[in-house]
Amino acid sequence: MEVEVIQSAEDLEMLSPFKVDNNLWGTKTVPETYGYLGFVPGDGFYLKMVCKEEDPLRKYRDMNAPVYRDSAMEAFFLFESERERYIQPTYLNFEVNANGALLAAYGKERIYRTYFAKEEHQEFACSARIEADRWSAALRIPLSILEHIYGPLCLEAGSTFTCNFYKISEAAEIEHYASWSLIETDVPSFHLPEYFGTAVISGGRRGGGQG
Repeated sequence: MEVEVIQSAEDLEMLSPFKVDNNLWGTKTVPETYGYLGFVPGDGFYLKMVCKEEDPLRKYRDMNAPVYRDSAMEAFFLFESERERYIQPTYLNFEVNANGALLAAYGKERIYRTYFAKEEHQEFACSARIEADRWSAALRIPLSILEHIYGPLCLEAGSTFTCNFYKISEAAEIEHYASWSLIETDVPSFHLPEYFGTAVISGGRRGGGQG
C-alpha cells in the first residue's frame, strides 16, 4: 500500500482507495468496504473508511465500548522504533461503529491492552456519517500520540510501517469478517501483526476516487 502525503483530511478522497475484500473464517458475503489513508508531515495520519451497508447495526455509543459486536470497521497499525527494536512490538487498534463510538487501544498482544483516555480520543477526532446506502467513519492519528508510545519516529517519503483494515460484526444475525491483508488462520482473530501488510509513505501523487 502506498500512503500518499497530503495537505489535510480534505484531500483523502483524491487518493486511490484500498479495499477490505478478503472474506475470512467461512464468511460468504460482506458489505463492500474500502478506505483512504493519507499522511500529513508533522501532523499525523488521516483515515476514512466507507461501508456500503444500509441501516448498520449500531447499539453502542460510549468510548471504548465493544463496537465489534455491532457492525464495525477497524484499523490496526504497527510502527518500528529504536525503543522497541529488540522487543515484541506494540501495535494500535482503532474500531468504530456507525454511531462514531470508538474503541482505541495499544499493546503487544490481544490481551492486556491499554485503552486510550478521553483526552486522547478527542485528538483522534473520530466521526461517523450514515447515508441512505452506506456509512463512513473518519479519524486522525496524531504523531504526538504515536511518539508517546514509540518514541521519536522519522516518518517521511520512503518510510514503512505495517497495518491491516477490517470489516466485522460478531452479532449472530449478521456475523462476518473481512480484511485488507489476508489472514491465514483457522481461529478468528484480527490481533495478528504477522499478517499485517506493508505500507510505504510516498510523495504527493494523486489517484482516482471511488463512490
